Amino acid sequence: MTSRLTERKTRNRLDKIARKLVQTGFLLLFLYPFAPVIYKHFTQETAPTFSSWLLLWDPLLLFGQVLKRDWQVMVIGAPLVLLATSFVFGRGFCGWVCPLGTVLDLVSSLAFWRKVKKGKLTTRRNITRRNLWLRYYLLAMIIAGSFLSLHFLGLLDPLVIFSRTATSLVLNIFSLQNPGSRMYLSFFSLIFIAIVGLEFWQPRFWCRSLCPLGALISLVSRWSVFNREVSTACSSCGECVRACPMRAIPREPHNTDYSDCTFCLECAGSCPQDGISFKFGTLAGKRWQKKEVNAGSSLIERRKGKYIPSEGKLPVANVSRRQLLNGVAAGVVGWAVIPLNRLAPHRTLIRPPGALPEDEFLMTCILCQECVRVCPTGGLKPTFMEGGLAGIGTPQLLPRQGGCSINPSCPNLCAKVCPVGAILPISKDQLKVGLARVDHSLCLAWDQGVKCLVCVEACLNNAAQAYQGRVTVNPKNCTGCGRCESGCPVVGSAIRVYPLDYL
Repeated sequence: MTSRLTERKTRNRLDKIARKLVQTGFLLLFLYPFAPVIYKHFTQETAPTFSSWLLLWDPLLLFGQVLKRDWQVMVIGAPLVLLATSFVFGRGFCGWVCPLGTVLDLVSSLAFWRKVKKGKLTTRRNITRRNLWLRYYLLAMIIAGSFLSLHFLGLLDPLVIFSRTATSLVLNIFSLQNPGSRMYLSFFSLIFIAIVGLEFWQPRFWCRSLCPLGALISLVSRWSVFNREVSTACSSCGECVRACPMRAIPREPHNTDYSDCTFCLECAGSCPQDGISFKFGTLAGKRWQKKEVNAGSSLIERRKGKYIPSEGKLPVANVSRRQLLNGVAAGVVGWAVIPLNRLAPHRTLIRPPGALPEDEFLMTCILCQECVRVCPTGGLKPTFMEGGLAGIGTPQLLPRQGGCSINPSCPNLCAKVCPVGAILPISKDQLKVGLARVDHSLCLAWDQGVKCLVCVEACLNNAAQAYQGRVTVNPKNCTGCGRCESGCPVVGSAIRVYPLDYL
């Protein structure tokens, strides 16, 4: 008996280690595109640029683009493969692959007080309270809003949240210097911080009750082929119910709600009878009902009534009229809030080269910060309130931080990494993002007669020209690349680039 118990503990410990290794491996894989930024910072040498490998697998982003009728801008196969695997492994993606879920598991391990509070209160909470339907309402809101804009999808999609947070942290450490970017970092970090804070409150609360991508995967994972099995050794002690961070095990330990189960193996590790295993079988719903009847009758005979089987209902959510109306209302809110978001005052900013027209750009950008990450000069920065409420988090070109020019060192990188087509590739001849103007009161050549022609030397388009020792700008040649502004020795720059429609 002792050897069997030791063997079980060893197996469970190895299973947990294997899961942690898989999670860490995927986390490092998704963080690998940030390696060139760090490499260039320390070595000052060129490094290859990688687009996000994570966003290409995002089914929620795919559905949003399809509803917005952007058919050609994303690899369709990868998200559909992810959904297809959910029919086999249920929400295994959430428990084994999702980088935000991995971060939450790491954070949850710091909540030492949960190990102390293992008593009746914890048991009652885990058994009686169900996961919130709010995630489905948020999914309905995002899907409805995607007909007009991908803005809220980018705000709440967990994969975009992870990508945006990682980009903000890496660039804030290595390159961001302007106060606006730091303010943006603090503002949008609130979303990530709130998710982490919820994890300290309850394990996997974001995944269970709020995550819209998790809600989408839940819709197909109810018929998972990979199932949780409970043998007749079960004594209905409820340890698995208490251990499950997703509350996927209802009051009866033999039952499993596969719309929430991430196959984290916590229940198997907590079972004192070694009665829980995972294996492939028939569709989860049908198999669950069959096990309910067979295992239930045998346990009643063997355990003398300790286990009371339910009435054989399938573990799928019964949608009430109220829940359906709430979902419709959430969709209406998602559809209506997009136009309201545009009513806030805003001004036009200098956008990356190849960006869609301003209104369309604001409706398409998902705030992933991929273009900000790959900008070789560091001129692209996220906005805060400069572009109004609808423009928070969208990229803008700050020429003082770094000019922009399409050349061999930057072959349309921002367009290549944009996952939603908000930035399109253009040729060097099409580059026209703004217009430079000289402030005569600040210019050393104009105000003090100093022979300063730094901006003239920096200009690659013969737009900044010297006339009788003073600098002028030819608007026909100026592309607004900002090299003149970034090179100006005057504090704050005496030559500045303004948007094309600036008055």
